[in-house]
Amino acid sequence: MKRRSVAAGAALAAALALLTGCQLVDELGPDGEPDSGSDGAGSSESGSDSGGDGPRTIPPQLLECGENAPDENELQLADLDLTTAQWSMPEGFVESFSYHEDNPVEEVHSTWYAEPNDPAVPGLNVIQVVVYTGLDWDEFADACGRVPLEAVEEQLGRYRDQIDAEPLGEAEMTEVAGQPAITQQIGLAEYSYVGYWLFSETQLLHAYCQWTDDGARQVIEPACTPLVESITVG
Repeated sequence: MKRRSVAAGAALAAALALLTGCQLVDELGPDGEPDSGSDGAGSSESGSDSGGDGPRTIPPQLLECGENAPDENELQLADLDLTTAQWSMPEGFVESFSYHEDNPVEEVHSTWYAEPNDPAVPGLNVIQVVVYTGLDWDEFADACGRVPLEAVEEQLGRYRDQIDAEPLGEAEMTEVAGQPAITQQIGLAEYSYVGYWLFSETQLLHAYCQWTDDGARQVIEPACTPLVESITVG
């Protein structure tokens, strides 16, 4: 996985950047209005002759979505259905059904937990993947699915506040399922973890690996790389 530090101005502690595509809109006529022949209602003679099979016209603002990358102050949300995510079990781990999300940050779609059995370690030392739905960027997402980095940092800040956590290092860019994502180490009272966040417009995939002490960290943290690298979506 590639990593690099991310920064976007004095107002942000970290900056993020994700990729997406844009949806096509309905077929438009040459004057920029909906083609009257496209649905058979009020069709003109010329529309009837062409059979409604002419080339689609894409509005300039959507063409710009593909031509222009987001600037350094924007995040482009992943155009993926994160609920289709799959991954592989790291060596030396077994699936666990002893855990649940006691303080979810969004609406939980699915959870998965695994703990080491070679060697075994005390409880709360686990790796996990949680997929959330119901994410709403409100007015921050534009027509291209781009969100100001400040809004993303505020979102992550709310997540930390909700679980009474603090960042233990700067956020870095990495990749999850071939998509740019963010990773950061987080600390709580009972444990610490390294987390990976992959955002779409309405979903969040959060993979993280948590440990209670340095001894357990030596077992848990090395499993994070193969776990995250095995994640696929779609």
